[in-house]
Amino acid sequence: MNASLLPVRPAPCPGEPLSSYAARLADANGLARGRVLPTRRHDIDVPPSELSTIGSLAALDHAAATQLTMDRYPLTVRGHGPQRRHGWRLHHAVAWVCPSCTVPTGHRELLWQTALVPVCLRCSCYLVRAGSPHAAVPAHPRVLEVVQTLVGLAEASVADRDARQVLYRRRRRCQDLAATIGSDSLGRGGDLPPVDLAAARRWGAYPCPDPTTVAALLVLTGRRRGRRSKPAHLRCHQSALFTDADRDRLDWFLTRLRHHVHQDGLRPDHVPSMLPPPPGEEERKPGAWLSLTRAATALHMLISQASGQAETQGEAMAALGVTGIPSCVLIDGVHAGQGLREQDGDLLTTALQELLAAGLIDYQRRRDILRAVTRLPRTTLLRLPSAITTKPAFRRLALAWMWTRFTHGPMRSSPWPTTPDRDVHAFNQNIDPETRLLLHETGQQLIADTDLLHIPAIQTTWAGIARRYR
Repeated sequence: MNASLLPVRPAPCPGEPLSSYAARLADANGLARGRVLPTRRHDIDVPPSELSTIGSLAALDHAAATQLTMDRYPLTVRGHGPQRRHGWRLHHAVAWVCPSCTVPTGHRELLWQTALVPVCLRCSCYLVRAGSPHAAVPAHPRVLEVVQTLVGLAEASVADRDARQVLYRRRRRCQDLAATIGSDSLGRGGDLPPVDLAAARRWGAYPCPDPTTVAALLVLTGRRRGRRSKPAHLRCHQSALFTDADRDRLDWFLTRLRHHVHQDGLRPDHVPSMLPPPPGEEERKPGAWLSLTRAATALHMLISQASGQAETQGEAMAALGVTGIPSCVLIDGVHAGQGLREQDGDLLTTALQELLAAGLIDYQRRRDILRAVTRLPRTTLLRLPSAITTKPAFRRLALAWMWTRFTHGPMRSSPWPTTPDRDVHAFNQNIDPETRLLLHETGQQLIADTDLLHIPAIQTTWAGIARRYR
């Protein structure tokens, strides 16, 4: 239509989305909404021409029209890429409404399109999904307090980097909790709203679609959980300067490694990409692998040195599949032969003992074998339910799960370094025991088949084993 000034021009309400304002503007002038704004518009990625049309019809300047869209919020809130994923914004097919004020008045708010606001602050009740039974449930005071704080952070994030970081970390915690929450966590929540575990597990690229579940997750992730504790080998302060005792400790550790090299056949190939955590340390969150991978790099270099080979830190990182990670004092001290600090020495000694006790597994061979596997064998897919295998991410996460289980390395060392470790952790939490056992057997078979192919005495007998998993 011709973008001429309309006779009736209602003022936008605070926090109102563009689609809601366009509907009010059209109703006030007896027009169909499609003549003011395309009905497919979802208040995000609005073309400048459409904003200009709204501005001309309602006498709004560009800043006032932009205020009605999600485009003014940072990527942390509105999501990344054309599909607006991995942000706080809900999927475009999910719509939350207030059972108290949306139904009778049509009131909507822009931030209701995000998981930041699962309640109506005006009515103090939980939102519901559009089309569901309209029963207003009063929101818990703790939920209202948390949501008010998040609304303030969302507005501040437009210009404040710190606010964006807070929202990013909060979303990550919500996603991790949604993947692992169980009845024990619900019991600690007191009188929080009910949690739909099935809906919580759907928090992935987009937030959970159930508003009451989101409200509970926001409160549970906002509670103080005590001070963060560093890994055991990092709790004591370690000076960056090496002492004579540190140099003696390095010499002693190399002597011990030479003994195991000659006595037990220890090789650098027996080092996983991530050393086992020290005993007694609290369980690490998915993705907390850097310090243990650095320690694995140092141990790889030390075993190479004990074997009479000169190896740089870059070569060790390449062998472990973690090229490009930042170095540290431990790696630099080992590379230069300056010394081994006490806490680092304890970590490497404990890890060495565990590797020897496990029977010296050739992790390098496992990495080489599984790196060439780009899809699940057909026999495995046939034994799995079709409802599982048809999920878009299942096959990729299944291969990632086998990688982490058999190589004991982070996803950074895998053929899919951009896959977050938390996704693999959530996958492990969600699969049933039968699927987990089948995937474990598949990984064992892949490794065993490759081993058979390299035994000359049976290559002719087992020619049928030479499969291609590409």
